Amino acid sequence: MARRFSIGEAIGEPFRLAFGRPLTTMVWGLLSIVPSFIVFAAMGPMLAEMIETGGMAAAGAHPGMNDFESFDQFMIFQAWSNLSTLLSFLALLLVTTAIIRAVIGARRRDRTAFLRLSKDEFHVAVIGIAIVAGVATIFALGAAVIAGFGIAGAATGAAWAMWTAVLIGFALVLGLLVLWGRLALMAPTAVITGELAFEAGWRAGRGQTGRLFLLMLGLIGVSILIGIAMMVLFILAAIMFGGGLEAWADEAAVEAWLLAQLEDPGLILAIGAVLLIPMSWVQGFSSALWTAPYAVAARDLAPKADPTGADADGGAV
Repeated sequence: MARRFSIGEAIGEPFRLAFGRPLTTMVWGLLSIVPSFIVFAAMGPMLAEMIETGGMAAAGAHPGMNDFESFDQFMIFQAWSNLSTLLSFLALLLVTTAIIRAVIGARRRDRTAFLRLSKDEFHVAVIGIAIVAGVATIFALGAAVIAGFGIAGAATGAAWAMWTAVLIGFALVLGLLVLWGRLALMAPTAVITGELAFEAGWRAGRGQTGRLFLLMLGLIGVSILIGIAMMVLFILAAIMFGGGLEAWADEAAVEAWLLAQLEDPGLILAIGAVLLIPMSWVQGFSSALWTAPYAVAARDLAPKADPTGADADGGAV
């Protein structure tokens, strides 16, 4: 019998996890959100000063050294920012592996929300770094070739060179999208087999490339619909509690409101604490949306040497 997986079941799995394990999903989301608090705390005094001095618009979303009173202050901010980034990557690794483990474990309960620090996480980290490095290298080489054709086309006026550059870029992007499903099977397969599963994960998707591509298109569609729903909810909240959309268009009013919250953060902290619960659930669901479907596919396609994963016995260290 040919190996297959259900696209509908794969797309439905994040919803089953989020609604079937809401507390676990909130833990995943909270773990993902917490590192960003470090940056917000470090940026608070700086934002207050920038708003008071009118430097908010000039700095935009990327504060530079000139936005700080001293080089030491800038370096302190950079240190906290780098720490936040490192913790974000660690949280991404832990949550991704936990979601895979939850899918593979099916209805098994886990008091630690399937979170571990074990060889499964090590395998997933190695696979993730290798995939990112490989894709980045391919795109860097492709960009160099595209730049070569583009420069030649601009210098000689040869239309064929410009079109070649465009087609190469399109082929690179399309190739990654088509093959992404097979690459995404490697991490779940590593958790299933308890080994670095580059070859096993790639072979698991043999003959399923088209279906995996359709799965990705389905996830993109679901993500767009969820994004639209979140945008509508934000607009309704702005209308009901923020004085209407026109209030958000008044830059001076927005800056005055931000400055007031930074000077007396009690109310915003209380509201944030209440909103943290649904925000954590949404973040956990978002993480599951692009991880759980490929875990389902790997569960049905990969070797079944150890169907509960390498760490089902609680082999955390």
